[in-house]
Amino acid sequence: MVEVALGLAPATLLLLPLLLVGALGTVMAAVAGGGIDWATAALIGWVLAGVLGIAALWAVVLRDGAAGLSLGSRLVLALGLLLGMAAAARWVWVMGANGVRYGPATWTVWLLLLGGPLVVASSRLAQLWRSLRDGAA
Repeated sequence: MVEVALGLAPATLLLLPLLLVGALGTVMAAVAGGGIDWATAALIGWVLAGVLGIAALWAVVLRDGAAGLSLGSRLVLALGLLLGMAAAARWVWVMGANGVRYGPATWTVWLLLLGGPLVVASSRLAQLWRSLRDGAA
């Protein structure tokens, strides 16, 4: 229940709609502009990695880890978690490395929104890793 309240609910209710609307807007702008270049495709890829990460996190939490999942399903969920974590970490890196000096309020909001899902995903990824390593079904 804590995982849902601190990790999944903020990401699902606040970040997921923004990610999807942002991806849709980016695609619409690219199509209206005559095509999608590599930078736009990469941006859409990072956004979709975040969406996939949230979906994988929900699946792992609702299934209580890897209970009863096949090896392939556990690998797909682990990959989804890794992609989502990479997207979140990249966003924090971009915020810090782009030369714009964000204020403490901005950093607080983003760290709160991303921190919960990162902690829950890290914990669940470790659980999945143990089940893969031990060969548990």
